[in-house]
Amino acid sequence: MGGTRRRYWFPLALLGFAQLVLVAVELLWPSRVSSSAVSGFTNLQGVQMSRELVTALEVSPHVTSSVGYGWLWVLAVAVLGVAAWYFVLARRAGTPPRTGRFVLLVLGALVAVPLLDLLGFLQFRLDADVRGPMITTLALVLLAWFERSALVLVVTAVFVLVAVVFLPGLPGVLVSAVALLAGAFAALVAPAGPDPGTAADTA
Repeated sequence: MGGTRRRYWFPLALLGFAQLVLVAVELLWPSRVSSSAVSGFTNLQGVQMSRELVTALEVSPHVTSSVGYGWLWVLAVAVLGVAAWYFVLARRAGTPPRTGRFVLLVLGALVAVPLLDLLGFLQFRLDADVRGPMITTLALVLLAWFERSALVLVVTAVFVLVAVVFLPGLPGVLVSAVALLAGAFAALVAPAGPDPGTAADTA
């Protein structure tokens, strides 16, 4: 269909709006998670955890923002929303994916999000405010590859610089959301051209 190459506006917009919701929730109902609360769970109902895992959980004695853990919800919403978006587009194009394979792919993506988050926590000891944006960056790179979009790559570069390098935490969530929404707007107003196809189409 015309302008298919710009269909990535929706994933960018959805992720941007989801981040704005995360910011709003944190501002209206701020919550904090302390390491003392985490350590309390380590002996819940008499279950003893290994010293290494307890040490990993108690990475900091300071109270940290729950924004980092909100990224998991943002990514889950993005996975479901983007999957539904591309499924509808495929049906409109007359090439609907196989339902079973599509459902397995979506479920695999949903499971991969917390697994990657856990890997970043236990293996690399990354802060929660960094793990979420890094997983999101990986998802944006995959989107850029799938759509063969230089614009998405540029947005991804801005996103990682803001949310990971310069402003991890709530400010980075807000500014990177604006960058994503700006990228979505740019995709919508860009002049239409011939459809270059996607990596999935040529596979």
